[in-house]
Amino acid sequence: MKGKSIIEVVVVFLAMKLFSIWFDTWLKGMGVYYGWRDICFGLQAIIIPLAIIWLCNRDWSTYGFKLTNFRYLIHYGFIGAMIMMLAGFGFGFLKSRQINPAGMEGSLIMTALTLVMIGILVIAFRKSNQNNSPRQPRIAYKLIILIAMVLCPVVIAILRQRFTLSIVRWDLYYLFMVGFGEEIKYRGYFQSRINEEYGRPWKVAGISFGPGLLLVSILFGLSHMGQFGLFNPFEGQFNINPWMGLQAFGGSLFYGLIREKSGSIIPSSIAHGVPSAFGQTLAKVLG
Repeated sequence: MKGKSIIEVVVVFLAMKLFSIWFDTWLKGMGVYYGWRDICFGLQAIIIPLAIIWLCNRDWSTYGFKLTNFRYLIHYGFIGAMIMMLAGFGFGFLKSRQINPAGMEGSLIMTALTLVMIGILVIAFRKSNQNNSPRQPRIAYKLIILIAMVLCPVVIAILRQRFTLSIVRWDLYYLFMVGFGEEIKYRGYFQSRINEEYGRPWKVAGISFGPGLLLVSILFGLSHMGQFGLFNPFEGQFNINPWMGLQAFGGSLFYGLIREKSGSIIPSSIAHGVPSAFGQTLAKVLG
């Protein structure tokens, strides 16, 4: 049946969304601290897609779980992470101008910045095409920088005498649960599943992609429109923020292109997780 991959992805997306909201509501009712609830949310985003891939006996490499051309995976992830840091400057600009990043004006500014970041990403990937380069990229200094970014909030917390174990927990949460978790779910399972059926017939600057990139970006945007604390049908909350959905749609295009270029979810997870761990945890330390 044509379209079965889309039906599967949409059904799983809705089921996971409702389950995560219900589970968080249940945990809150049990008096579980919100930080641990966030971790549970991240875990289910990882465990459920992995279980589906395993139970359906699907090829793990097709879903982006491969380490072939490891140097290039780190290389592409590093490029994505460095470009994603521009988003941090964007949020800093909004804060300096007292513009709400979740409002219309702030979201339009951040979406425009994301489009610029996508353009930079495409140009950077074109210049570092592994098919045209006889040499493997150097990754030692890139790994050092990536690790330093993850450790930076912890070090600053120690220097400012504000270190607690919660800083480490948040750092790891943003790196693994947000970064790798969302990439496993959206770019690993969802995007790859649709690619299985519809392929990647389109190409931009040497990056092949298909309907999966666009459809998953829409789902990613819809997910971020109704966030915890705003949308909870089990508690009668039906507030949504379409502007947050617009921002997330652009971000998904960014991460999705990295996944399509590399053929793996490792680079997009690095590009998603490392800047999140650096920026979000550092904000908690300095805030």
